[in-house]
Amino acid sequence: MRFAWAGLAVFALLGFFVFPGHTYLQSDTQIYLPMLERAADPTVLSKDIIATHPHLRYTIFDELAVALRRVSGADFEPILGLLQFAARVVALYGVFLLGTAAGLPASGALFLAGLFGLGALIAGPEVLTVEYEPIPRGMALPFLLLALGWCGHERWRAAGMALGVALLLHPPTVWPVWLVVGGYALWRRHYAVGWGLAGGVALLVLAAKGQVGESEAQAFWATVPPDLEALQRLRAAYVWVGMWKADRWLPHGVLLGIAVGAWWRMRATLPAPLRAILLALPLVGAASVGLSYLLLDGAKWIVIPQVQPARALLWVTAAAILNGALAAARADRWAERFAWLAAPFWLPGHGLWWLAAPAAAFVRTRWAWTIIPAALLAYPTVGGVRNYPDLHTAELTGLSTWARAQTPSDAVFHFPDSGLALYPGIFRARALRNVWVDRKGGGQVNFAYGLATQWWRRYNATIGRPYEPRPLAEYRALGADYVVLQRAHSRPDARPVFVNDGYAVYALP
Repeated sequence: MRFAWAGLAVFALLGFFVFPGHTYLQSDTQIYLPMLERAADPTVLSKDIIATHPHLRYTIFDELAVALRRVSGADFEPILGLLQFAARVVALYGVFLLGTAAGLPASGALFLAGLFGLGALIAGPEVLTVEYEPIPRGMALPFLLLALGWCGHERWRAAGMALGVALLLHPPTVWPVWLVVGGYALWRRHYAVGWGLAGGVALLVLAAKGQVGESEAQAFWATVPPDLEALQRLRAAYVWVGMWKADRWLPHGVLLGIAVGAWWRMRATLPAPLRAILLALPLVGAASVGLSYLLLDGAKWIVIPQVQPARALLWVTAAAILNGALAAARADRWAERFAWLAAPFWLPGHGLWWLAAPAAAFVRTRWAWTIIPAALLAYPTVGGVRNYPDLHTAELTGLSTWARAQTPSDAVFHFPDSGLALYPGIFRARALRNVWVDRKGGGQVNFAYGLATQWWRRYNATIGRPYEPRPLAEYRALGADYVVLQRAHSRPDARPVFVNDGYAVYALP
């Protein structure tokens, strides 16, 4: 087992620092971090529409992060980074357990875990099997994988506890696995799994009732108003299945065929729990798309954009990877092993599907795991696969540092020429200063009606249209205290209070 833990540690380190890597303040942490900062200190970001409209009631993610900050005295960045890395290890261990339960030797189970750790993007619902950012969804999924591994070993109490932890972190992510595992456990009378499930529900209810700070009242039995639907279709189109591009459907159909075909190929070798679960999960994932279409595109139920059930489509891709690798390990012919492994290696970076060739040669040997470190290094080097740009610049850091040190804590900053760029969100989190509006914040229109209408009014009035210089008094009338412009748009009619190679800041009297 020491060998297995060493291999998992190597995979986790390479996966975190090399490929698929990790990011901070480049995507959804731009939303979560202001909420966490305000939860830790209610005096900050008091005029920021993102920080003052949190959606953290039904998760212990905020309580956990704030508690660790108060105990350690550290900033949120290392705390969330540590939690993210730990979650990656949990995910790898869960898949390793699944492999050993399916009858693979330790080397083969390591290969399976590392293969899953390469990650994949599920186009359409826009979700990842390995999240780049330390967000609740990315920390809940590893515990679902751990639960599947324990189910394979028929450790039902442990599986229930893992499911309970996943629920506490991000309830919308857990329902497919809860449905499948819970249904199987009831059918086979493995009632021990219920203790963890019940505990997770009870703790989540208590945490929700004890939630402090702002929260917007959420409707339940209501339909999406026409104006909110228009905003969601504009800014969060991925929750509306009817808006998915036509070219998204064929790949998902192929992956579903791989998942089911691979399951059929090696079904006789699987223990009873995995035989049921590894077939049911991709079928439930595929059905979730139709469910989302009926409940949102058809019935327009207002809860669905928040729950986003179509993100369960992730389990089609996950099952294609897991079942494909398990089928490859059972196949006698090299060509068949290659066929089962081509899709898992194609998903992280389309140009390196040929890595399935050496994997097919090694997968039935004790050296199966050695292809994984090579693949983790090959994707960003040989394949040139880059999962995300680096949005952090010295100029933006300088701007954020100056604002945090030299401006009032309740100052409101406006970035009228930012357009679709993401740097205002980085500034908000680094400087702990209010941002009047930014493009990234519009991704929250599926959570809060009040925030959605307020965001659209601000966005449409300024950054939602091509930039044109306006009198500074107009920005002051909007409620801004400072205007931040890119240096290319520096104003000759005013003197900046801060300037560097990237930005010029103008105080609004």
